[in-house]
Amino acid sequence: MQTILTPCQVPWAISPTTSGVTLTHSESDVEPECSVVLGAGRLTDDDRTDDRRIEITFNLCYFARVGPHSDDVGIEAIGYRIEPTYDGEMKEYLCWRSRQWRSSGTCPDSGFYVAQQSIWLATLPKFFQSDFRHYVIDGRDGYVELIARRYRWREWLWVDCHREKAPLNGPIVGSGEGIA
Repeated sequence: MQTILTPCQVPWAISPTTSGVTLTHSESDVEPECSVVLGAGRLTDDDRTDDRRIEITFNLCYFARVGPHSDDVGIEAIGYRIEPTYDGEMKEYLCWRSRQWRSSGTCPDSGFYVAQQSIWLATLPKFFQSDFRHYVIDGRDGYVELIARRYRWREWLWVDCHREKAPLNGPIVGSGEGIA
């Protein structure tokens, strides 16, 4: 069996240069608390991406793990498969990506994935094999994997300040949630 990932339907994409993925995972008296903060962007009118601070919180996240990878490869380097994949010529990829993103409102490959088939999830106790999902966040130099029920995200514009100060400099400009 191979772990097969599909992109979560979000309107932003994790930045290939300023992702800075940060995981916070802690226990509490009620349920584990888990969030991931990262740099990302939305598609602009000139087919580039702007800069945003994204915070994703995960519900009932009992398991989390991280790992490194070279910044010139993606999550496929650890043996995961992403579906669907782009099968055209590489020189046309950015045009295809922009067209898909504009027509659907979501990035076709955001770097934030949910496993449709998961080796890790299959090894966990039965309780976690129903109603839980295996999520993967692929950053520039590494990745975060989580087992959780669902996620919620919020975003702030990240302009002229350190990423962590973005929430102090302006309101939440987008939010959403999903199971996958």
